[in-house]
Amino acid sequence: MKLEFQKLKLEELDKPAYLLASLIEISLKQNLFPVLLMTGSMGAGKTTFTSKLVRKISPTANVNSPTYTLINQYPIPDREDSFYHFDLHRLKSPQDLDDLGFEEIWGKSGVSIIEWWKIAEEDLRDLPLKIEIDLQTISENERTITFKSDDMMSYPILYEFWKKMEGNPA
Repeated sequence: MKLEFQKLKLEELDKPAYLLASLIEISLKQNLFPVLLMTGSMGAGKTTFTSKLVRKISPTANVNSPTYTLINQYPIPDREDSFYHFDLHRLKSPQDLDDLGFEEIWGKSGVSIIEWWKIAEEDLRDLPLKIEIDLQTISENERTITFKSDDMMSYPILYEFWKKMEGNPA
């Protein structure tokens, strides 16, 4: 299933962030822990979009890029778990993941947001609720965002919400 928001100005990223935040909230109420796989070139707006998304649920979160720390954590109000924001750009091989313990978080707690996720593709393949988010730079101030997931059909409540979102893209 695919949903595309075309030619959004940077200040218009709120609409897809709001829709995805709503899907996340429904998921968490069902004890599902979504894994968001962020793709886009350097400077495409992955962290900017992550900030808008996280703040829809955790308005006081101080979201920034985990490029050097590999992971940042932002609490989710009224829950024991968190948003876990990963940046795997600095990793050189899948073996670099072995001692980090990220597989103990991905899909098992809160919401995982993973930038530069392809290096971990094998570890992520079998997780039950993945949503790919592709940010394409159209111009300096415009982006196209595509949400894609083959997992929605496994969860009727999420599938129904996704179908409603398809009728409301920007």
